[in-house]
Amino acid sequence: MANVIAVDSTTDLHSAAVVMDSVADAIGGAVRVLADTLTTLGDPISVQDNGNEASKVTARSDGTPPWGTDSYGKQFAEGDAGYVKLGVGLLQGGFDLAHTLSEFATGMGRAAGDVRRSEDEASAGFA
Repeated sequence: MANVIAVDSTTDLHSAAVVMDSVADAIGGAVRVLADTLTTLGDPISVQDNGNEASKVTARSDGTPPWGTDSYGKQFAEGDAGYVKLGVGLLQGGFDLAHTLSEFATGMGRAAGDVRRSEDEASAGFA
């Protein structure tokens, strides 16, 4: 069974949101370094940063890929099980995961603030 972290207070929820956001940043950074390194090595991928949305990964058709354009290179790169499709999917999945974790962190932080405000307003009614 996976480790479960109990959240007993709004402070704990806020702290968990901070940790979640740092995990999102770490994953996003690692995927970005991988994509940048592959691009530097001649991999025909393109990563479009979409601001608050997940980055979009696509395959470029320009240039000469490092595996060449002969029949062996095409066999390696093309098709449903080819390097290009699988590579794009892997990188897109990494960027999507980082974006989703960041959205979770934002929601957790917002929930912690909402609960805290509700508690404060309810307590003020008894003062």
